[in-house]
Amino acid sequence: MPKVLVGNDFDAVLRTRAATNWWVQRVVWFAEDGDVLLLPIQPDDAFLRYVTETTGTRLDSLRVVVPPSDGERPGSLSGPGLTDERLLDAVRRALAGRPVTTILPLWPSAGVARFASALGVPHALAGHGFLAQGGGAMLNSKAAFRAIAAGVGVGLPEGRVCADRDDAADAIDELVGSGRLAILKKDYMSGGAGNEVLSPVPGVTPVGAKRAVVVPDAAAVHRYLDERWDWLTDHGRHHFVVERYVPGSVAGFAEYLVTDEDIEFGAHGVLLSEPVTTKQIIPAVEYTPDVLAELVRQGRMLCEPLRAMGYRGRLSADAIVTPDGELLFTEYNGRITGSTHVYSVLGEKVVGRDFGRDRVLFEGFWPVGWSVPSFAAAVATLTHAGLAYDPATRTGVLISSAFDRRDDTLLHCVVAESLADAHEVEKEMARLFAGPRG
Repeated sequence: MPKVLVGNDFDAVLRTRAATNWWVQRVVWFAEDGDVLLLPIQPDDAFLRYVTETTGTRLDSLRVVVPPSDGERPGSLSGPGLTDERLLDAVRRALAGRPVTTILPLWPSAGVARFASALGVPHALAGHGFLAQGGGAMLNSKAAFRAIAAGVGVGLPEGRVCADRDDAADAIDELVGSGRLAILKKDYMSGGAGNEVLSPVPGVTPVGAKRAVVVPDAAAVHRYLDERWDWLTDHGRHHFVVERYVPGSVAGFAEYLVTDEDIEFGAHGVLLSEPVTTKQIIPAVEYTPDVLAELVRQGRMLCEPLRAMGYRGRLSADAIVTPDGELLFTEYNGRITGSTHVYSVLGEKVVGRDFGRDRVLFEGFWPVGWSVPSFAAAVATLTHAGLAYDPATRTGVLISSAFDRRDDTLLHCVVAESLADAHEVEKEMARLFAGPRG
């Protein structure tokens, strides 16, 4: 029986993200024979062929549905766009009378819950009741995360959730006023794009944040808040977080699948930022066994109250390990993340279920200066150079995203026996893709 895979991005009520149509096409990695793909635009044919050939899914069995557009404005997979009767009719035609077993969205929005109800299959969306009441916002809120994390007792950086200028100035002063660094986090941004570091002195290189700002005294803090208040709060709509920033920390995650029956561990990994998140290493080979055990144990603690509330789906618990070896959790993400398809499809289905024992997955955005004219050209170049993934050796490069036409780049995943081997492959790729195209 078919699944309906919804390639939606963040709910427009929470935040607006531009030009993500290439990114949401990763939902294709989860497709199996007979599924219906609901995407904001027609996917890249070359990407569709590549993914289905890699996973063994029959391309001719899939049905792609795109929301109707009005004039020059593209259709939407957010809010009312998901219950547009024209879209619902197109999905029904694609299903051709087949019963739906599962609706799987990238983002667990209330709009997807209304979509499931409008199709007459609310039971097909796991955790429908919770999502229908806006629970997806709680699952991706940094403010809600700190409340739940403090409540269950996992390690947290010193800090607080802020709602007004005086409270924020006080929270910043507790850190910066004593010579430490603070990081300010917008509630609904990801990958470090909504973060800024405040320092009492110059010379700080931000990692995991867009920039560092020098605030040598209380007056400078107030000036900063006056200038950035609307940005930090999305014009007063949301809280934001002030917490201690620890340079030299190594960021990582543990991801789980929350079901009716249990909380299933998925994978762990390390996140690299330059300055915002650009690469990931799965499994987290840079952490010690003791740290990994605590990461997995405390990450599960974060899942337990959310499961009790009625959430069903993926949850990633993000943390840092400080230079002193302290494990501190920084946020959670209740959705299909940028890591989910890497470990659960590229890792478990393509490389092999035990990939974490003898393989490393090194995945990330192409660095500045790398480019290629098309998705098909990238695959052809890798194949010609002998770098494409080889099922016989279980090593090589997989292209993990659709083509980003804004800068002619992709995401790739190097499968290697060690991290050192993966770095060597990246050097070879740089020779192929860096510099002007010839």
